Amino acid sequence: MRLLSQASVVAGLVAGVLVMPLSPAHAQADFYKGKTISIVIGAKTGNLAVAAQIVGRHLGKHIPGNPSVINRQMPGGAHLNATNYIYNVAEADGLTVLAANPNVAMGQLAKLPNVRFDANKYVWLGSSGPDGVMFAIRADLPYKTFKEMKDSGKEFVAGTTGPGSNAHDMPLLLKEFAGLKLRLVAGYSANSDILLAVERKESDAYSAFATTVQRAVDRGAVRPLVRTRTAVPGWNHLPTDESLTTDKIGRGLMSIRGIPQSIGRAFAVRPGTPPERVAMLREALGKALKDPALLEEAKKAKIHMEHISADVVTKSFAELLDQPPAVLEAMHKYLKPGEG
Repeated sequence: MRLLSQASVVAGLVAGVLVMPLSPAHAQADFYKGKTISIVIGAKTGNLAVAAQIVGRHLGKHIPGNPSVINRQMPGGAHLNATNYIYNVAEADGLTVLAANPNVAMGQLAKLPNVRFDANKYVWLGSSGPDGVMFAIRADLPYKTFKEMKDSGKEFVAGTTGPGSNAHDMPLLLKEFAGLKLRLVAGYSANSDILLAVERKESDAYSAFATTVQRAVDRGAVRPLVRTRTAVPGWNHLPTDESLTTDKIGRGLMSIRGIPQSIGRAFAVRPGTPPERVAMLREALGKALKDPALLEEAKKAKIHMEHISADVVTKSFAELLDQPPAVLEAMHKYLKPGEG
């Protein structure tokens, strides 16, 4: 009887093992199997859109269950349409991912009425790399450094596309807080038009994303003199705009412009997404950004990919949104969120 009883116990244990529920990791792998993840992009063109499409082509193979990944364009409102949609409408199931433009947080700072999200409550997955901005001048001008240009005492023309753009805000802040004599000429419809004006010697200065400026450097058109806080491969020796002023308001405004660029091409899911799926997506993004096939595709597109962790992205948004009242007041005067 004792032997029979022991055998019954063993049989019961074996049966228990066979019916034991799947671990959370296995359960999530089963969840993603056969599913499709949508990456929602708030623009049709530009580095952010291209980079998100590249990530989308490689992300699924690094997620257990190997789901399909598609890109869904939702332009409008300078990325606010897409950002509001993910936060308020999309299901919190880990199947809809925002390819974010961190500049939308400036709209939150300014309390714009069409901002219906809180960047501090978004669940950030990480970033595919920063997008630094550089201030450059015509290559035929004699100045090799910002100091030489400033010390010349001359006034220079900077073409811009209007408030809220890199082409406008960076030279404006250098003028107002770093002592550079600049006359800003607005009305250009695109960065390419400003560059054409530089090449025609109608404009002296040109500010844009570092990758865009680098293409102008390759053409022999411009010489970079200043960068934002984001490290720029090959141009890290340049002074940052924040280092060129001692004015606390000026530094605060430059940080408001610079922090989103240091966050770069961030990805997020809606608050309430199951933590296990968030963890899997974060891990998959990190692996995808080390995938040789992705890096080769990015190299051909001339987009620098660099994994920025979810923790760093989250802390950067918290820093951006924690500004003193004096800086917020000045932001409305100089940066004019919502007008760009």
